[in-house]
Amino acid sequence: MVAAHYFDGRTSRAHPVELYVRDGQAVLQDAGGDELRHAPLASLRVSERIRRGPRLVTFDDGAYCEITDHAGFDAMLAATGHQEGWVSRAQNSWRLVGLSMLGLVLFVVISYFYLLPWTAVLVARTIPASLEAQLGRTTLDSLDRGIVKPSTLPAAEQQRIRDNFAALRRPADPGHDYQILFRHGGGIGANALALPGGTIVVTDELVKLLGTGPAMMGVLAHEASHVTQRHGLQQVFQASAVGALTAYFLGDVSSLLATVPTAMLAMRYSRDHEREADAFAVEVLRENRLPPSALADALQQLEDAHGARRKRSDRANRDSKEAEKDEEDGFFSTHPLTKERIDAIRNAR
Repeated sequence: MVAAHYFDGRTSRAHPVELYVRDGQAVLQDAGGDELRHAPLASLRVSERIRRGPRLVTFDDGAYCEITDHAGFDAMLAATGHQEGWVSRAQNSWRLVGLSMLGLVLFVVISYFYLLPWTAVLVARTIPASLEAQLGRTTLDSLDRGIVKPSTLPAAEQQRIRDNFAALRRPADPGHDYQILFRHGGGIGANALALPGGTIVVTDELVKLLGTGPAMMGVLAHEASHVTQRHGLQQVFQASAVGALTAYFLGDVSSLLATVPTAMLAMRYSRDHEREADAFAVEVLRENRLPPSALADALQQLEDAHGARRKRSDRANRDSKEAEKDEEDGFFSTHPLTKERIDAIRNAR
């Protein structure tokens, strides 16, 4: 027998009662021992256990009992064969709660390092070639609206680079229409940007640094790999984790694509993408009997030029924010560079 408070559903008054089980029936009796009501056990709803909260036993007409004697009520339930659901047991077990938290952490880690990149690749591959080309044009428009300026490079020099690139033997890539465009880089300095669809923007500053020969071809082959593998779109979608997952599972990428141009300009390739693009460029250079070391030389020249720029900033005693901006400008703002990359290219076999 367990003490309880009974609410009949008609008034807010609490009636002190005692609850017990007899012949498969739940019976309520008042303080005087008179039976108030009874009902089959199967018709009752028993609330989940909460550590300090009262348990509720609800009748089919909405009346209910409120019980605070957890030990007595647990014993009564056990005697009737009642078993708590697994959710209720988990909520009241610190061990299961701890295991659940650990499982959640593992899921987040696995999702971030494996599920998210995998999904980003799938989403990038579902973009039709025509839509990818449109995204490239939109991104180029964003570049031209204040980030870069018209090129001052002689037309003959521009055409020489285009002809040299067109003459390169490269893996077939029918989904992309490659075009080499030239712009004065200004704030982005010596740089090459691979846009969705096949457009590669080369700055005048990069041409002045590398020339039109094998070093430039190595950089362009590197950029072509980013286009072929859709690395840019993958990076953008991976940065928009929730949007990418929603887009893939719902099959609607329109809202996510609207953010691509802005995200492309702030994008930073992953080290894996850079290594993949380096390997692609090395193979292209070899296939065309050009020295793979030309790409390593190009990266070293870019690093040296970037370092010289930082030193000039230091000598000019610029404030920390402006110096930090110079750190982020140029080729390495979108193409992370490490000494290991240069060494790997030089040692490639």
